[in-house]
Amino acid sequence: MQSPPPTPLEKDYWQQVKRITGRLLVVWIALILIVVLFVPRLGITVYGVPLTYWLISSVLLLSFLGLVACYAWRLDRLESEFKRAVENNRNLPGDRHEEQHRRGGETPL
Repeated sequence: MQSPPPTPLEKDYWQQVKRITGRLLVVWIALILIVVLFVPRLGITVYGVPLTYWLISSVLLLSFLGLVACYAWRLDRLESEFKRAVENNRNLPGDRHEEQHRRGGETPL
């Protein structure tokens, strides 16, 4: 059985999810590259241990957790926006995607 084609709202939702994921992934990769490539050249030590160790062990871990929290917050906000848009779209006369709107867990009557 072939699934029905996605609605324009579903396409827009997934494009925005990809955009958010890509941006946060670029931030994470940039943070790692900055710490690994540029900080060792500074030659700074803290308590006899290179600064790179401290940044990798604490700052990068905390920044990763912050990025995960940001991702969850942004996707939660995005989901609520699109749920509202789908609810508003259901009430429009001539809606051709009624079956696809019901895919969210409700069974068609």
